[in-house]
Amino acid sequence: MNLSEIKTSLNVETLSLNTVKTSTGEETQWMKHWDNELRIAILLHKDTLAKIKANKECSSLGIKTATKQGAQGEYTAHTIVMYKEAEETL
Repeated sequence: MNLSEIKTSLNVETLSLNTVKTSTGEETQWMKHWDNELRIAILLHKDTLAKIKANKECSSLGIKTATKQGAQGEYTAHTIVMYKEAEETL
């Protein structure tokens, strides 16, 4: 999948990303898009973001999905991941 396909599959036009912070306020290496109305979070690592920005047609992306419990109830967390090309194929 590429980024456009991921956004279409998640029903999102634009990813508005903010740096995730720990409970003590320290910044992490993760970025998050939050939609309170749909109760979804879309996360990606800053390394993945840099690779997507460098190659907008990056086609080795995927989505991991999990249900999580937040302070205001359940939400769905989608993590955009980049798959490594196989070194060998059989």
